[in-house]
Amino acid sequence: MKKTALPPALLFSLAFCAVPARAQLEALTAAGLPAVAVPAAAEPGRAAQAEWTVLIYVSARNNLGLEAIKDVNEMEAAGSTAKVNVVAELGRIKCDPPFNPFSSTQEPVPPQADWTGSRRFLLVKDTDPLKINSPVLAQYPDADMGDWRHLAEFIAWGKAAYPAKKYMLIVGGHGSGWRGVKPPPGAPKGIAYDDVSGSHISPAELAEAIKAGGGVNVYASDACLMQTIEVIYDLKDSAEYIVGSQEATPGSGYNYEVFLNALAAAPGDAFAAAQHVMAGFSGYYGGLKQSVTMSIVRPAYAAEMAGKMDRFARLVAASPADMKLYHDRKFGLRSYDDEDARDLYQLMKLYYDSSPTPAVKEAARDVIVFLSEKLVARNDAVGYKSKDSNGLSVYFPIFYMNYKPKYEYLSFSRATYWDEMVKAVVESKK
Repeated sequence: MKKTALPPALLFSLAFCAVPARAQLEALTAAGLPAVAVPAAAEPGRAAQAEWTVLIYVSARNNLGLEAIKDVNEMEAAGSTAKVNVVAELGRIKCDPPFNPFSSTQEPVPPQADWTGSRRFLLVKDTDPLKINSPVLAQYPDADMGDWRHLAEFIAWGKAAYPAKKYMLIVGGHGSGWRGVKPPPGAPKGIAYDDVSGSHISPAELAEAIKAGGGVNVYASDACLMQTIEVIYDLKDSAEYIVGSQEATPGSGYNYEVFLNALAAAPGDAFAAAQHVMAGFSGYYGGLKQSVTMSIVRPAYAAEMAGKMDRFARLVAASPADMKLYHDRKFGLRSYDDEDARDLYQLMKLYYDSSPTPAVKEAARDVIVFLSEKLVARNDAVGYKSKDSNGLSVYFPIFYMNYKPKYEYLSFSRATYWDEMVKAVVESKK
């Protein structure tokens, strides 16, 4: 699925497990979320409780309407098993295949591409790569996929309907990292974009949805640019592990068949499951000789990392020489599809190697060590274009006119001096 950013225009709480899924669903309903009938937990012959339930929420009420159908067919190629329940919600609008001006034959519209709205599926294994044969469990004519409350209800519904020992949530669609923050009166970027409603889910709302849905063990973004310290900070209490990409992801997104088959073959613990997601992605695209990034982080360490970055930021903001250092060396730092996203490790290494201030060098070293030993559990940077990607990005604009005041509304910005430092540095060279 194409997950490129739109053009300019979670530590798991074990307490959640103690709350019965039915009670979670009732609590959500009481909070004003829509009630949904819960289907039978399993078909005859299947275990009452699987090792994993994978909840996949795909927002394709945008130009991803055709790609999303391909994704669901990939899920069916693996299907649910006795050990792994695969449950998905796909929201879409009608889309035409892209026009190819260099071909006399255009790509045909795939089967079952004529419906709109939102459908929920229990994915049943089949060998038909074009047609979705899994049962539709629920259907909504106009569900807002960019409403965090709908996502929260989907999580709680899926856990109540298909209980398991552990849970993984994947949110797919367009993504743009921290830029989904919603300062008044709103922002144009985030994740799970819904073009019909004009809404999206911000990082803070994503954390709220996971919390309201009862928590998950692994959260993964099948979307661009989501692996930033700002997003991870909002998700610090949402999951044991978070999987995502620093860079824009290729057009087809996750290969669901590959990683779901790997998960079914070796369910394992939360870290093992997160590695299946990563290996399925980087291995697949590495085999196609494409450059991609994907990392696994431990959000439980995000607050401590924020404290270390706060110390670094205050020291740099107080040092004209260190503010000048950024401008002298910024074009040597790698960039992403978001040109103002810096690789956090590479940025800190610049200051550790070149800062004239001993305290700044030591603060940078502290961030580097903590990042590599605690926060980032594993990093895959595949291909030559992914050089110097170390698992986590941070906002640091190249030019002063690129600074976005809405950055100050992030939870990470409120908790640290990073936004004040960034603003001071970029404005020091107008």
